[in-house]
Amino acid sequence: MSKRIITLLFIVLSSSSFAQNIEGLEIEHFVTKTSPHAQYLRYTYKYYGLPILEHQRLDIKTLDGEQLKTKSSLKDDALSALNSSLTGPYLVWRNNSWLSVRPDTINNGIDHYVRLYNLSNEIVDEIDLNLHFNDTTVQVRVFSPDPLTPSGLSYGGSYTDMNDGNAGILDSLTILDSVTVNIINDTVRLENSYLKVLDFDAPYISISTDPNNWVSGRSTDEFEQVMVAYHITNQNEYLNALGYGSILNYAIHVDPQALNGQDNSMFNWGTTPPRLFFGEGGVDDAEDADVIIHELGHAISHGAAPASTNGDERRTFDEALGDYFAERYGRMMGVQSTRIFDWDGNNTFWNGRSAIYDGVKDYNTITSYWNIYEHTDLMVSAMLEFSADPTVNDSIADKIVLESLYQLMSFQSLREIAENLLSADSLVNGAAYNAAIYNAFGSPKNILAPIGEEELVKEGSAPFISVENEPKVLLPSSETYTYSIYDLSGKLLREGSTNGPLLLKPTEQIIHLKKEGGKTTVLKKP
Repeated sequence: MSKRIITLLFIVLSSSSFAQNIEGLEIEHFVTKTSPHAQYLRYTYKYYGLPILEHQRLDIKTLDGEQLKTKSSLKDDALSALNSSLTGPYLVWRNNSWLSVRPDTINNGIDHYVRLYNLSNEIVDEIDLNLHFNDTTVQVRVFSPDPLTPSGLSYGGSYTDMNDGNAGILDSLTILDSVTVNIINDTVRLENSYLKVLDFDAPYISISTDPNNWVSGRSTDEFEQVMVAYHITNQNEYLNALGYGSILNYAIHVDPQALNGQDNSMFNWGTTPPRLFFGEGGVDDAEDADVIIHELGHAISHGAAPASTNGDERRTFDEALGDYFAERYGRMMGVQSTRIFDWDGNNTFWNGRSAIYDGVKDYNTITSYWNIYEHTDLMVSAMLEFSADPTVNDSIADKIVLESLYQLMSFQSLREIAENLLSADSLVNGAAYNAAIYNAFGSPKNILAPIGEEELVKEGSAPFISVENEPKVLLPSSETYTYSIYDLSGKLLREGSTNGPLLLKPTEQIIHLKKEGGKTTVLKKP
């Protein structure tokens, strides 16, 4: 994790106005940032050659360079107050007036700040540059993602909560790893650029600043505090690796021992910055990474589509999305489960939720989503099947899911949200995975409406399995493939070549297809 640098000249503010046609006002480009889908060009200001401190102009352009929007931190009152009496050498806007100032940087190895002096050599402001901030990597003891699933265990017997007891057995199911956190004024804190662990809700339990206690067992209060820091940091670093770190562009505030002991957790976007609350009823929620990542999923959804969780199906999806992120997080660690909340739920306290399709639910026959948790399995199983499709790169599937979140709207149906995924696949992946999306969200779940084979072939640029009427492999038109078909034990059943639909028999499960030119595709019949 890179260290934080705070620069005097570049403090970003927001304004609806921007400087145009102000005599003597100039801009100077200093950095361009590029997201997956736009360019952001930042400029500093000068007035008749005098640098203006702290203010910026921002130009937003498409990746092709087409201008979309311009913003400026200089508001109309500041612009109108610019005048020829200003002599510099720098200008700063303070208390509704422009000041000519001289900055002086103080850096004695302990303190680092800038003092602004006026023309009479009086100090008018002192700006702390906070270079006493540092970071460090410390060792922590955590469940990863929980004590049960890595070892194929189930809740019960020796593997129970016992009010944070049972340390001899459960501590043996922890791992030692590391996390990078901040040092502020020589104090190590459970915070970094992704989160701040704070005590803002009852029960009021102080947050540890002693890394020696961060490798203690689960019976200590520090354990839940370290759990949220570790897993939220890991998930954010994965978002960064995918190019979507800007969805959560703030350090979320987290209380790992909150809600006055309730067996519940929640995300609250009504504060600045938003907050996560984890209850301690039953199994402490912050002891299970599924709960931590699920709640962070609400923050991710809100970051991409703020204030859009209105409507029963839309809220059902938000719960399913959190479940998807939770299960995908475990799978990236090599741990797979059929349930969500394997430690916090699926026990005597509550039942958790299913991550797999029950083979029965049909979107077309569900008449009510007033219980937003009742049908989450329909959507989360489809998303997980999509990411696990053998024709799909699962990290690209995660990119498609993340990109689709920007298209979320209030009162969207699950079918419309699945269509968001098709649209996102076009943006991220040239629609190469449309067929896999139809396979996961189509029949028999019918979240996506059935589509004819001709349309499916047009949508997909790679072979895929259709289960409409009878299982078959559909191929892009005018392309010939050689094929080898196996059963689940690996026994070769048949081989040949074809340029049309390839009908599949009940025992035929694994299909190897080789395109002219050498590209090989492997499919597994659902």
